[in-house]
Amino acid sequence: MEKVIRKGFFYGFLIGIAIAILFIKHYEIITTTNGNELNYLKVFDYFLVILKRGIVSSFFGALLAFIIYKLNDSLTMSKKMKIGAIIFGIVVVGPVIQYLMSLRIDEMILFN
Repeated sequence: MEKVIRKGFFYGFLIGIAIAILFIKHYEIITTTNGNELNYLKVFDYFLVILKRGIVSSFFGALLAFIIYKLNDSLTMSKKMKIGAIIFGIVVVGPVIQYLMSLRIDEMILFN
């Protein structure tokens, strides 16, 4: 069981970082009366935001791996059900957690 949870952590971390690199902008557009300004995030700040997303996703991946492991012991899950659970976790629950985390990160950036 420990090996399954460790794999869930690892794959969740990798998937979270991949999603974060794809969807997190490294710049922000500020609209002023004179026009638009483009501010680039510092590399360290961008790296921290991506790392935070990866860490949140790793916990989510471990939880998903644990649930699938426990369901596999108690129920006989077909291969289609396992794939469906993984796809549901990645496509539905993962982005919701990422979005909620981004709201929290934006709030922290505003008040610092």
